[in-house]
Amino acid sequence: MNIDFLRKRPVVIRRELLDHYYELGLTETDLVILLKLIYENEHSNKQPSIQYLSQGTTMKEREITTVIQHLIQLGLFNLTVQKDEDGRFAEFMDLEGFYQAFNKILQAQELNDKRNDDKEAFKELFQFIEQSFGRPLSPIEIDTLNQWIDVDKHDISVIQAAVNEALSLDKVNFKYIDRILLNWKKHNVKTVDDSKKISQQYTTPQMKHTVKNIPKFDWLNGEGD
Repeated sequence: MNIDFLRKRPVVIRRELLDHYYELGLTETDLVILLKLIYENEHSNKQPSIQYLSQGTTMKEREITTVIQHLIQLGLFNLTVQKDEDGRFAEFMDLEGFYQAFNKILQAQELNDKRNDDKEAFKELFQFIEQSFGRPLSPIEIDTLNQWIDVDKHDISVIQAAVNEALSLDKVNFKYIDRILLNWKKHNVKTVDDSKKISQQYTTPQMKHTVKNIPKFDWLNGEGD
């Protein structure tokens, strides 16, 4: 086989599985067999033979059977006996338990990443406000900032946008920022883009239309009043 083809067609495995398989209760041996089962399941949900699963490994068939039993005990793998397309009874594999458990790990990881991102964003916002105000924030201001996040449920990016708007109007105080956020909340602002739309409504000059008395003209006779 052409070695360039091997480089261009790698085995596709989610990085998160390699990083978190131990959280699923898997050993390295379990992982190898699980990957084989996942690969086979992409083509058919029929249970591959123990002989096939042992190919390319240092494990004996008895060890492969032990691994499969372990996967079943973990709730990651299940086997059912039913008739195949030829009407013969065969074992069919079910990996739904694995995907459900793996998805929970991914969701927990995403939540943890978001918390870390929020902490970093809060730190940057805190420093930005202090730099803009030219002084440390007071305990009351810190409580207000926390209330915007914990009680009012404003996204940190939205708070940042409100601070920027207040600064652009040379209103360097928390009361004015709070008024902006209160107004945005009334208009159901959830994102920075939402806030821009509301701000434009107040900053875009309104066209004034003056209706003057227009002389009437008789278009048929060519005469005006």
